[in-house]
Amino acid sequence: MSITQGQFEQLTEMGISLWQSRSRDKKSDTVVTQSLSYLDIDFAALTSQQLFTDILLAMELTIGEVSHQGDHLDLGLFNWYFSANEPTEQMQWQGQQLFTPSIANISKSPALKKQLWHLLGKQAQ
Repeated sequence: MSITQGQFEQLTEMGISLWQSRSRDKKSDTVVTQSLSYLDIDFAALTSQQLFTDILLAMELTIGEVSHQGDHLDLGLFNWYFSANEPTEQMQWQGQQLFTPSIANISKSPALKKQLWHLLGKQAQ
């Protein structure tokens, strides 16, 4: 879901920060900003997916330690956002925030699973 510049400004004024992807337009040497949207999480459906429970197990977390915050999960040490954009996008770790495609998309792709395990392992060190 994209938002307009006016909507972005209103949300910013209200103190709601949005994560944005920025890229540089080489022709005009200007910064192009693309707002990313995140999925509202169906926590009950998410907890029934084997990959998600395996991730929690590997991180030594229980379902009770995960706090559902609407558009992200608070896992204590970091917040996890699931992007509504293309499932082939790269996963990113920024500060204490993890941005990934949905668990359903990750579970279908060995490359995405590998990338997720690599990111999580790297942060656990």
